[in-house]
Amino acid sequence: MTHKKLAILASALLAGCASSGTKVDPHVVSTFQPGITTIAQVEAELGKPNASTRLPDGSIQIIYAYTHSQGSGSWIPFVGVFRGHADANTVTESLTFDKTGLFVQATSSNSQAQSDTLSSN
Repeated sequence: MTHKKLAILASALLAGCASSGTKVDPHVVSTFQPGITTIAQVEAELGKPNASTRLPDGSIQIIYAYTHSQGSGSWIPFVGVFRGHADANTVTESLTFDKTGLFVQATSSNSQAQSDTLSSN
């Protein structure tokens, strides 16, 4: 494969976007009532969590995480350099339940990451 074809392929791949995980609507989470909403009700509403753990005090924490990444790239003609850039945004929703499986609280976090690449022939 020639360098030009390789650069075009890399540009096409980086110009796209990708998502993974479970995207949670914060408005839905705000309807969960402490001491009333159960884990089963939450999972029926949001789907299966990405992670679940029992904490030392017997409470349960379930986590939904969603990552969306988008990239762009360009080929610099005559120089033979490919320059790319990618952004990723991750939103995590952690829900805590007491020992009996009743909702206690929810916390959200949002993180962003960026990366730049430069490659030459």
